[in-house]
Amino acid sequence: MGVSELDLLMYIVGICLFLLPIALVAGDKRCTGQAKNVWLLITIFLSWLGWLVYIATVKPMDKKKAPKKK
Repeated sequence: MGVSELDLLMYIVGICLFLLPIALVAGDKRCTGQAKNVWLLITIFLSWLGWLVYIATVKPMDKKKAPKKK
């Protein structure tokens, strides 16, 4: 009684769906520093709900206020 190919595929898809909102928050440029760390923790614990709250509450940064790249 091993794991079938379909089960393995479902596990991989499930893991990807869990990690996707974390990657979306980590790659987003709307916030930086400790604020991003807090949002990452919220997203880890609340997954898609945390990501939806992030998208709804964090405003895009103005281009004038954006941190300068060196």
